[in-house]
Amino acid sequence: MRISLLFIMLVSSLSVSAKPVLKLSEEIVDFGTVILDHSQTAHAKMLEIKNVGDEPLVINQVSSTCHCVETEWSVKPIEPGASDSIKIEFTPDVSGVVSKKLIIYSNAQNRRTSFRVKAMVERKK
Repeated sequence: MRISLLFIMLVSSLSVSAKPVLKLSEEIVDFGTVILDHSQTAHAKMLEIKNVGDEPLVINQVSSTCHCVETEWSVKPIEPGASDSIKIEFTPDVSGVVSKKLIIYSNAQNRRTSFRVKAMVERKK
C-alpha cells in the first residue's frame, strides 16, 4: 500500500510539472514621465516573456483595466526555454500618476499572470 501511494504521488507530481511556465522579465512596465497633449500619441514598450516550463506556451489573451493600454503578441507557441515579447502601447488620457493592472491568460501552470503599467502623466505646457 505504501509503495502504491508513493507511486501515485510521484506520477501526480510529474504530470503537474510537465506544463509551460510563464516568467516575466519585469512585473512593472514603467513608462516614466509622459506628456498629455491630446494628440493621442502612443508610447510603446516591450515586455519579455519566457517559457521556463516543459511544454509549449500559448498566450490566449492579455486583458487591461483601461482603454489607454493596448497590447500585441504573437499567436505562435513559445517553445520551452524560448522567449518572446508582448508589445504594450500606452496612450495617456488623464494627467497624474497612472497605474494599470494587466493580466496574461495562457495555458501555463500559472494560467493568469499579472503585471502593472505605470507612468507619470504631465500636461503639455
